[in-house]
Amino acid sequence: MTFADELQIAGWLLTVVGQIQVALKQRQGFITWIVANAVLIALCALVGLWWSIGMYATNVAVCAWSFVRWSADAAGPRRLFAKRTARWSASPWS
Repeated sequence: MTFADELQIAGWLLTVVGQIQVALKQRQGFITWIVANAVLIALCALVGLWWSIGMYATNVAVCAWSFVRWSADAAGPRRLFAKRTARWSASPWS
């Protein structure tokens, strides 16, 4: 097994762990994804996949943004639909 193979397996495992953490609403899943992307960036640099580095760098930026946004809301991710009353009626939206 080559070093590149080991990096690929490590990146894949970290990505799966990060996905599970976020699915369980654990904020540190974004940190795990950032580490996974760093491993995959190193792999891409090693084998010369320069365009893929841009994709993983974008993923790092999105994960960092998500981590910061999640910290702004201590209760976790925001709900997609809020229950509130319409201006023209007294009944709440469903």
